[in-house]
Amino acid sequence: MLKSVRDQAVSVLNLPKDVIPGEPMITITGRQRVYIENYHRIVSFQDEEIKLQAKTCRILIHGKRLRIEYYTRDDMMIAGQISSVVMEG
Repeated sequence: MLKSVRDQAVSVLNLPKDVIPGEPMITITGRQRVYIENYHRIVSFQDEEIKLQAKTCRILIHGKRLRIEYYTRDDMMIAGQISSVVMEG
């Protein structure tokens, strides 16, 4: 199987995967906030589930009274009673 140039560079340079350009970065603060960097778009937004599309996966945030406190082209802050954050794909 052929590795992408990006994967080869990460391997050769011994870089941690969390600094790979384009990969989503997720920071969870307690059960009240989720900060997400490098998302692509909002797929759906509901009180109990928010779906985001990133370059390499889909991100699902489950909870109660979820709200998007702010978002920019590059990052967003989700608040509410967070019960889970799942990355698919």
